[in-house]
Amino acid sequence: MKPIELTAEQKKEIERRRKGTPDRRVYQRLTAVLAVGAGKTREEVAELLGVGLTRLSDWLRIYRNEGLDSLCFIHNKGDPGKLTAQQIEQLKAKVSTGCFRNSLQVRDWIKSAFAVSYSSSGVKDLLKRIGSSYHEVQGFLWKGNPDKQRAFVKRIARHKREAKRQGAARARRYYVDACHPVWGLDLAYCCWLLLGQRLLVGMGSGRKRLNILGGYCPSDHEYVDYRLTRDNINGEQFISFMRLLRSLHPETEKFILYVDGAKYYKSALVKAWSGTRSSTCQRSRPTPPTST
Repeated sequence: MKPIELTAEQKKEIERRRKGTPDRRVYQRLTAVLAVGAGKTREEVAELLGVGLTRLSDWLRIYRNEGLDSLCFIHNKGDPGKLTAQQIEQLKAKVSTGCFRNSLQVRDWIKSAFAVSYSSSGVKDLLKRIGSSYHEVQGFLWKGNPDKQRAFVKRIARHKREAKRQGAARARRYYVDACHPVWGLDLAYCCWLLLGQRLLVGMGSGRKRLNILGGYCPSDHEYVDYRLTRDNINGEQFISFMRLLRSLHPETEKFILYVDGAKYYKSALVKAWSGTRSSTCQRSRPTPPTST
């Protein structure tokens, strides 16, 4: 039998389809083509996939003579199920909105929309069959600038060395940030989506939230926070937080605060207040520090 030779573009396309297919049978076929194309013998590939040489040869023949689309087409589709093709498309469109938190909601929607009943396990099988999967919310971080991050780490190391020098001012360092726990909102923490789909979930901006401005000292693991139930965090509240730190540590001659890019940290009010005091405020984002 003729060998399978794959170009870089063909390999990339086969990998893309293999990664995106929900059908195990299609996955096996694509894996077989990639493995033989990579130089493995047919005997090795057949043993790896747990299939016979005849079936493997049929897959390779289909790919060689009819192309990738034909290889990915399964003629034996099995039970067509209770829904029509049009109803399946409507269901997939509904799933893509992220409105279903669990399979029971999907089952109720199918019954209401199409007057078709499914069991709990049956609706889960249906969702997997049409290319859906269950997703949980995942946080993500914005990509930082590596050079600025390294510069920031060096600045931290310098502050540590300076604090150990003889005659240095008694200093305390705090990492400061704000958080805003929200309650009373209908937030999505998990839902059914189509395979490969990503749904951006906002946090909302309702009034029912708690504003917390907190600081952590790595030297002795002290945590201090300033909590607001009605007011927003602004320059005036940040000054109140710094007053709280000074009251807790009156013996400290210098405070170094690492903060993010919130505007209230560098407001005119904060600069005017801290300009007459021995405090240093440095942005924790790896950008040039702002001293006050």
